[in-house]
This record gives sequence, structure tokens and C-alpha cells, in this order.
Amino acid sequence: MGEARRAYGVPDCEATWDSVDYLLADWARERPDLDFGPLAVINRMGQVRRKFEQHMAEVFSRHGLTAADFLVIVNLRRAGQPYRLPQSRLMNALGLTSGTVSLRLDRLVKAGIVVREPDPDDRRGSLIRLSDDGLRLFDVVAPEHLANEDRLLSALSGEERETLAGLLRHLLVSLEPPRPAPDSHLGMSVESAHAARGLRSAVGLSDTAGLLLSAVEAGSPAAAAGLQRGDLIVEVGGAPVHNVGGLAATLAGLGEGEAVDLAVLRGDEPHRVVVRQASA
Repeated sequence: MGEARRAYGVPDCEATWDSVDYLLADWARERPDLDFGPLAVINRMGQVRRKFEQHMAEVFSRHGLTAADFLVIVNLRRAGQPYRLPQSRLMNALGLTSGTVSLRLDRLVKAGIVVREPDPDDRRGSLIRLSDDGLRLFDVVAPEHLANEDRLLSALSGEERETLAGLLRHLLVSLEPPRPAPDSHLGMSVESAHAARGLRSAVGLSDTAGLLLSAVEAGSPAAAAGLQRGDLIVEVGGAPVHNVGGLAATLAGLGEGEAVDLAVLRGDEPHRVVVRQASA
């Protein structure tokens, strides 16, 4: 059990354990045949989020708001003057259904925080504008909220916060809907590492982390290098690649005519290719 526990990063000194360490130690004892390693990250992220939300809710409640209310205010404020968005766009930004966002906005309209206005470009839609009272409320709540968030991160140094933010960025990019690929992608589109593992496992290929090529443009540098749809990129410039951000950063640094070495799996057969940035 000790070896399994150490494999999960559980410290030897029990005085330093958190609640997740106890879970990992229990499972290392009860089911050493299963890999509970992902729980060390995902369970901690969930618990940290719940505790953060509890503390943040206390700030919002002092101003008669919920976290959901403040999210509406934030989206309108960050839109810039005149602090107004179509209701449909606000709905997409909040990730809500039309019925749910309407109920939320009704409450804020009644409180005088936002105003509904006719949308001249959509007779069936509405524009939602942050009122003067709503703008003043943001100016009061935002500094208090940010100070509270800073206190919640007090256990981390500035360098540790930057490291954690970078790791979370890699993870979030892999889970968010893909954005249009920049020119630095050399004419290829990729699926994230977690999507790639699922797709490869579904067709009986090895469960290997990497970035799966979902498309290769004809006549592009990627096509010229011999890359094919379905190839799994596992290394870029000799370094393992597990996230789109790392690949994009490497490719963005290529100048005209410069090349980078890629290690790929075609099926389960390893290949090495050299992709060269096109010259002007």
C-alpha cells in the first residue's frame, strides 16, 4: 500500500494530508489494481471550486447579489460602453438556456441593475444594458470581490500562482471548443489529447497521449511534410506534446523557411517528419 500511496503523491507525513490524500490512501489499500491518480487532480479541483464559491457567495450576498447575478453584470461591463449586449449573445456567454437567462434578467431588471431595450436589428430580440445603478454597483463589488479572490489564494506564492494558472490554461484549452487555427498551425487542425485518446481507443489503437490530426490542408506545409489525417503528434522538437497551447507556441516561433521535427504515430507505427514553415 505504501508504494501505491506514494505513486499518488501522498506525503509520508500524515499531518500534511488533505481530504483527498485520505481518499487516495483508502483506495490504494482497497483497490491497488485500479489507478486513482486522476482523482488527485479532479477531486481537488472540485473541492477547491466549491470552497471558493462559498467564500465568494458571501461577498455577493452582502450586496444582494448571487454569483450568477454578478456574472451578468461582469459580461455587460466588459463589453465596454454603452455596456450593452443582445440577450442572445449574453445567453451564449453565460451558457444558459433562453428561459433561464430570461428569469435571471427579470430579477435584475426589477432591481434596476439592468435595462431591457428593443433591438433595432432583431424585432424578436432584446438588448440588455447595464444601468447607471448597475455600473455603480460593479464599481463597488468588483474591488471587494478581487480582494477576496486574492485572499483565497494566500497559500500560493506569486510564482506558484503563475505556474498553476499555466497548467490550468493547458487543461482548459483542451476542453473548450476549438478556435480557428492560426497560420502558425501550418495547414493542419488537431484534436485535443483527451479527445485523441478516446478516438484512438474506440478503434483499437494504443491509448497514447498526443494531438490527433483531424485535417491537413492540401498544398500546405503539413501536407508537404507527409502528415496525414489521423496521425497522432506525440513530440514536437524532441519534447512530448500533450496540449494545443504548447504546439501552437512552438509553431508560432518558426520563422520563414524554418523547420521543426515531429514524432507521430500513424496507427501505432512511429514516424518522424520535418515540417517547414513556408517562405514568403
